[in-house]
Formats: sequence, C-alpha cells, structure tokens
Amino acid sequence: MPQCEWQRDGDYALLTLPYEGKFNPDTLASFAAALAQVQADDQAKALIITGRDKYFAQGLDLDYLGGCSPDEGLHFVHRCMGAIGSLLRYPIPVVAAVNGHAFGLGAMITLASDYRVMRSERGYFCLPEVDLGMTLLPSMNALVCAQVPARALRDVLLVGERMGGERAVALGLIDAVCSPEGLLETARALARPMLGKPRHAVAGLKAGIHQTVLREIDSAAGAVQTR
Repeated sequence: MPQCEWQRDGDYALLTLPYEGKFNPDTLASFAAALAQVQADDQAKALIITGRDKYFAQGLDLDYLGGCSPDEGLHFVHRCMGAIGSLLRYPIPVVAAVNGHAFGLGAMITLASDYRVMRSERGYFCLPEVDLGMTLLPSMNALVCAQVPARALRDVLLVGERMGGERAVALGLIDAVCSPEGLLETARALARPMLGKPRHAVAGLKAGIHQTVLREIDSAAGAVQTR
C-alpha cells in the first residue's frame, strides 16, 4: 500500500494520504514522518492535506485492529490521536482538501485542520461510531465537541449522518465547497491570510486555542508511555 507522500509547490506543501486512507502502524508512521518533514522545511508556509481518488481518509484500518489485542488496539488509537495533536499545534496553517470520503479518523484530521474545503459532488464527512455501537475516547470527544458547532453535534454524533459538502458548509463544519478541479486552488486561497505568520506564535496560539483537547491527548499519550 502506498504511504503518505508530500511535495512542496512554492509556499505550499501538499501531503497526499495513502489510497483509501486507512490507518495502521505503517501508514500512521508515514503520516507522522511527513508532518515532521514538512515542519522542518522552512520554506513551507502552509500544509494542504488531501487524499486519492474517491477517498480522503476512511479512518482506522479495521483489518489491522481485528488482529490486535484490546490493549494494543487502544494504544494504537491513542497514537493516532497523538498525530491529531500535532496538527492542532502545527506551526503553519493546515488545510484539509477533502477530495472524497472522510470517515472516522479522516473526519478527525479534517476537524483538526485550520481550514476545510470539500469537493461538491463526491465524498461524505461522517463519524459512524453510533452505527458501529461505539463511543469516543475522551480525546476524540474533546476534539469533536470543540470543533463541531453545537447545532450540528446531534446529527454528527448521535445520527452519524453522512454529510456532503453543501450540508457540511451549512452546518459550519466546512469552510467551502467547490468543484474537484478547484479543490487545491481553493485550499491555497483559504490558507493565504495565515501565510508568513511567525511560526512560534502560530504554534503557541493554536496550543492555547486547543488546550482542552491537547490536555486529553497528551494525558492519554503519557499513560501509554508508562505502560
């Protein structure tokens, strides 16, 4: 399975998730490495995250989780949320260019981005836990409650609604919707107001904005490391 790939085009770093965007230890390591490499590139002034074909990211790799012990699976999910924490304190603007389905962890990546754009005629934003008979970890719950407008929480969490771009814009989940041809250009335009801001200030202010979510993520990560 292809791993995350990234390239820089002028001020923008474009990170492309693996096909289908299913997260297992290999794809998570690839994602974390790409985030670190972009952050180390002083010429990158914004990060755009997108997927391949009809998928943005489908979330956790259920085949991998099915072969794990419960403890191993839980530890892995905490590590995934550690990557979400990296996005929440990332020192340059992050744009989710949602080219297709954003389910589960893919929806979390979208929520952790500073700006969000979806293509108009393909792909759904969805947190399917209610239909899977699952609840959210405290870190996930904190992220969703912080980033999803109150009027949309019912339909996002308790209904598990699959939301297209227009619906997501109407509920305040997404900043813009556009044609597939305009997805990356719209992503660049959304990030433009934040370009060139001091990295240390952006990272520090983001950490302050998201301190409640980051506290849950960091606490869980600390607990995992002590085991």
